[in-house]
Amino acid sequence: MRSFVAIELPENIKEFLTGIVSPEFPLQGVNIVSKENFHITLKFLGDVGEKLIPEIIQILRNVATEFFPFILKITHPGIFPDKYKPRVIWMGTENTETLKKLARRIDEAMENLGFKREERDFKSHITLARIKNPKNGKYLFEKIRKQFSSLDVNSHSLNFTVKEFVLMKSTLTSKGSIYSVLERFSLG
Repeated sequence: MRSFVAIELPENIKEFLTGIVSPEFPLQGVNIVSKENFHITLKFLGDVGEKLIPEIIQILRNVATEFFPFILKITHPGIFPDKYKPRVIWMGTENTETLKKLARRIDEAMENLGFKREERDFKSHITLARIKNPKNGKYLFEKIRKQFSSLDVNSHSLNFTVKEFVLMKSTLTSKGSIYSVLERFSLG
């Protein structure tokens, strides 16, 4: 079972992101992430045997008790790996100390079950689009960047409270991934 640990986004943030990323026409080689799939990945687990899921759930339940709800804010769009060869367009969030500690703690806890530790520092982001055509990817990113920078951020509520995280199952289909929640973990 392909799975990951994530923070789901509230509906108003998903609507906001959908409005920012929607191109006026289809772009060849640009796959826009569907609104239902917007999230912040805390830890990608990959293919996991179903027998291991109860242990993962128990460990994540314990981790959740170590944290209290906290606020995140949408900050700016970006590209992985760089603007010359865009592969992913994303929207960033404040990398708060609490968020970094949560991701690090989940990473440590999962290592105890044999999952490999992350080699890179945690970078909080919400994937908006995956790019196969760099020219169209650059075009869409510039459109998103200009639109975001022209916003009156005070008129948009770009903050949200993280009260829980989830263990997600990812099912790959010909039309893209379908995510479903296996378990929710309330903070505090």
